[in-house]
Amino acid sequence: MKAVLIVFAAAALVATSAPAQPAAPSAPGASRDCFRMSQLRGHKRVDARTLNIETGSGAIYRWEMSGACLAGSSSSDPLVMSPSSGSDLICRPIDLDLKVMHGPILSPCIIKSFTKLTPAEVAALPPKFKP
Repeated sequence: MKAVLIVFAAAALVATSAPAQPAAPSAPGASRDCFRMSQLRGHKRVDARTLNIETGSGAIYRWEMSGACLAGSSSSDPLVMSPSSGSDLICRPIDLDLKVMHGPILSPCIIKSFTKLTPAEVAALPPKFKP
């Protein structure tokens, strides 16, 4: 019995003294940069699945949709957004419910990912894609 307890104690000591594993890398395009929905200033449609969004701080985010919900829309079509978490703090795509208004029709969009663009990426954007 003593031998079994010593083995368990040694295993517990090794487990607690082992170096911590590094955090798993986040999914590609995942961002922990949060912004408030109330800070959104403008948007530009890039294609049927992509929007570029500007926040009040001047940051530009690229939102990728899981489907072609933006097909037939333009940058002048209103976005209808509501927080899905009860807070206007947006940190993950699931935090935001997004629809695009095409005339009287609302088309729902599922945001697959959003990425904060680097200053170099923003500088490389063609003017027609800058919000």
